[in-house]
Amino acid sequence: METFPALTELVPHQRPVLALERLTSWRKEHAEGALTVRADNPLLRDGAIETVMAMEYMAQCVAACLGMEAYVGGGNVRVGMVIACRQMKITAPQLLLGETYRVTADQVRGTDAISHYDGAITTTSGDPVATCTMTLVHGEKPPE
Repeated sequence: METFPALTELVPHQRPVLALERLTSWRKEHAEGALTVRADNPLLRDGAIETVMAMEYMAQCVAACLGMEAYVGGGNVRVGMVIACRQMKITAPQLLLGETYRVTADQVRGTDAISHYDGAITTTSGDPVATCTMTLVHGEKPPE
């Protein structure tokens, strides 16, 4: 099993907002991670998170993917922002407290300034929860 840096080194968020717990797989333009819905999650209401909020976790997986690219290349993490989401499909109404989910991000196309990623969240048994295509704008590269 591969070892990756802590997500706090790759993603410009801190816990509890940073819900993605670890990378499980990475290669250029692709990342897979895991998250468990915890009681301190600020999006948790009545023991669950509405699945529409899953886009945040897919975006965190994109950030981890780009963060690993910077890490491997010897650069610093860039701040980015989701500016559009299209074709979001929700197949489960909620993410449940205590459950673990698999999150993936795959670059569809992109430049140094803007990119498009397909994101997905599934249960650990592979049942689909949500998918979407996100458009991201990338901030300036930080000094090395």
